[in-house]
Amino acid sequence: MLKDLYGSSKEDPSPLCRLLRYIAFPMKENLKGLPLEALEAKMIALGHSAYRGRQLFRWINQVRESNFMEMTDLSKDFRKELTEKFVLPKLEVAEERPSGDGTVKYLVRLSDGSQVESVFIPMEDRNTLCVSTQVGCKMACTFCATGYMKFGRNLEAWEIVDQLLSISFPDKITNVVFMGMGEPFDNYEEVIKALQILQHPMGPQIGKRHITVSTVGITTRVQDFATANLGKLAISLHGTTDEQRGQIMPINKKFPLDQLMKACRELVFKGRDRVTFEYVLLEGINDSDEDARRLVKLVEGLPCKINLLAYNENPFIQLKRPPEERILAFQNILLQKHLTVTYRRSRGRDIAGACGQLHTEIQRRQATIH
Repeated sequence: MLKDLYGSSKEDPSPLCRLLRYIAFPMKENLKGLPLEALEAKMIALGHSAYRGRQLFRWINQVRESNFMEMTDLSKDFRKELTEKFVLPKLEVAEERPSGDGTVKYLVRLSDGSQVESVFIPMEDRNTLCVSTQVGCKMACTFCATGYMKFGRNLEAWEIVDQLLSISFPDKITNVVFMGMGEPFDNYEEVIKALQILQHPMGPQIGKRHITVSTVGITTRVQDFATANLGKLAISLHGTTDEQRGQIMPINKKFPLDQLMKACRELVFKGRDRVTFEYVLLEGINDSDEDARRLVKLVEGLPCKINLLAYNENPFIQLKRPPEERILAFQNILLQKHLTVTYRRSRGRDIAGACGQLHTEIQRRQATIH
């Protein structure tokens, strides 16, 4: 009976089944996603030393253990007490899709049945994990499959970190980018908690220089993030005029280009950091020589890096990637003005690799079946 309530790990349980689970198994407090200080305080409140909190933090976030009984340097009585009072949930992989270029996309099931995407991207000098921060997204960018979904909810810090902890990857992760489903600055507090855990010496130890957080341009948060000094800042630009950018990114109406660029010029970083501008090239929309020249003028005098991305097409959105020669001509105009420019070719094009594509595909497939 109880096994039936849980169902197969490969299936998404119904809302009724999830409700029955909570009735049959009373909720225990989740210890994942807690900062070290919070774990120490919780252990002290239970009558244990702060050191026990440090042990737990390392077991959870570095050893990646989700079973208290396997934490072998803790006493048996303490492990039993933890098992009775707390829980360490794990995210589940609902679908895994490998690409011919080594990229692997994961559809990850959350504890409430919602699903988000994570992507493993191998390169010669690093292995990058792209993580999601929200179920769906409010930003509604027209080129992004996630933007066509209804917004579900924010991910908690542990759910963001657990995309690294609970998935078995082909190789060790060295870099993390917050460029998956959702807008990180729309879930700012939980993202900051996740970044602190990712970088902690007793955690996954992903250093600040190996973490990038991408935002559509919520200008009220860019200086806060620079001050927090927990990762590199990337801003999704994708347009060189308010009219152009507003057509593909509705957020531009709230935070227009002049306001966004002013915030970028006034940024005060700790150290020698600089902002990165992401620019997705869309055929016939923002890929002309004139667009390139406007982009040069827009960032003139601003210490920055520009990442050009060829649009990763999908069947749900009627937008096209420019021909390769058009992309290279655009890039060349920027290089001639001595800007720091990289052209990042799309990965995982054969597996619905761009943000939200796999999730949308699975939803449509299930709707057809039912």
